[in-house]
Amino acid sequence: MKRTTVALAACFVLGFAAPARAEDAKALFARRCASCHGVDGKGQTAMGKRLGATDLTGLQSSEAAISVAIENGKPPRMFAFKGKLTAEQVQALAAYVKGGLK
Repeated sequence: MKRTTVALAACFVLGFAAPARAEDAKALFARRCASCHGVDGKGQTAMGKRLGATDLTGLQSSEAAISVAIENGKPPRMFAFKGKLTAEQVQALAAYVKGGLK
C-alpha cells in the first residue's frame, strides 16, 4: 500500500512538471508576438507597421519553417527566440500560427 501511494504521488508531481504542460499558445503569442504581429496576426500594430511585420493570417510556410523563423528570427527586424523559449513553446507557437491563430 505504501509503495503504491508513493508511486502515485511521484507520478502526480512529475505530471505537473512535464514540459508538455507549457503555456497556452494563444497566451504565449499575446505576450511574445502580438506587440508586432497584433493579436489577430495581421501586423497592423504601430510597431508592426514600423518594422514591416509579416501578416501571419495567410502564411503559407510549413510549421517547421515557422519554427525556424521563431527560433532564429528574421534579421534585422525580428529577433531570435532561441534560448528565450523552450522547444515546446516554439512548437506550440508554430502550430498556433500555422493553424490560423486559432
